[in-house]
Amino acid sequence: MTPFAPRGRALLLERAKVSILYLYYMAVRLVRGKLDPRSRSMNHRLNALGRTYHVRMWQSAAVSVGALCRTEPDGVVEIENGNRSIRVHDNVTSLNEPAAVKRASDKAGMQALLAKSGVPVPLGIVLTVGEFDRALRMLQTTRRFLVVKPAGSTGGGAGVSTDVTSLARLRTAVAWARTFSRYIWLEEQIEGDCYRVLVMDGDVIDTVLRRPPTVVGDGVSTIRRLLHREKKARLKAATHHAQVPIRFDVDLRNTLANQSLSLRSRPAEGEVIGLKRVINDNSARDNVPANGRLCPAILDAACRAAAIVGTRIAGVDVICTDPTVPLEVSGGAIIEVNATPGFYCHTSKEGASTFPVVERVLSKALHQAAAQA
Repeated sequence: MTPFAPRGRALLLERAKVSILYLYYMAVRLVRGKLDPRSRSMNHRLNALGRTYHVRMWQSAAVSVGALCRTEPDGVVEIENGNRSIRVHDNVTSLNEPAAVKRASDKAGMQALLAKSGVPVPLGIVLTVGEFDRALRMLQTTRRFLVVKPAGSTGGGAGVSTDVTSLARLRTAVAWARTFSRYIWLEEQIEGDCYRVLVMDGDVIDTVLRRPPTVVGDGVSTIRRLLHREKKARLKAATHHAQVPIRFDVDLRNTLANQSLSLRSRPAEGEVIGLKRVINDNSARDNVPANGRLCPAILDAACRAAAIVGTRIAGVDVICTDPTVPLEVSGGAIIEVNATPGFYCHTSKEGASTFPVVERVLSKALHQAAAQA
């Protein structure tokens, strides 16, 4: 994708540039909160609201299934029904064994495991900054854009950069991912819409189309100002609007640049601006119910992926251009198997959603515990 293939001293220089960028981004991450106390305060408040949201979510579900629950000071909720119990904290449950959670967090190992079993996954490699030449070779030989992400257990889209198409973007993406993990994962970018398939014990509980975050121009404000306004709106509406703030990161910059925009741009009134390809920072209005949209072959692939990783409950992320045909036909793939799946996208969707996702999970978990007793 790029004619530049550095070798020898030129390659050493490229590695040095990545290392310098890594130090810069690490410094940015360390001092950002101190330099912007208002932003740090907003983030803390949103995090606190998120914790409250999860506690109430589990408490309400427990009442609905006729179970008792006890909430501990640290936010852990223990739900009991007779001699059956489950412990939860935010989106982490006691359903999955630690080994399965660890396996799911190892992107390279998980992708290799799925590929070996015939599940469609993106082509990818794991490397360190010292192996930047391997990243360059992948950039030069693939026909697709690249996604760069931490290879370790970060989650939530942290450290992920999409639309990596040039040497400059590759340097930046690798350096940014390095601030989250020593090992970095590069994979071919799969085009299409992102679907979350919630799987438990081999059954599909719910499916959601997760659209990327956007802002709408007013003809006056810069994108930076629109982002600050969106963050305030999210804080005011609490978790009814969104669970996390929109982060200023490399993926945001790349996505704006693809539209010939920057944070200083002033979109026209009514113009919808896509902010990211990484969907983790989206809002409730961006989550669309998708039950019935995905064909049986895709749902079967999601269930197989969860079983191969060894999870009882998992959020399987699928990207495809046509949900009515198998992934092998559309060129789609499974990009993640999350062993600690977030429930927000299932409980906070576009329009009024009354689908009892958490209640189904809890009922199934307690029923399974009874069967094993």
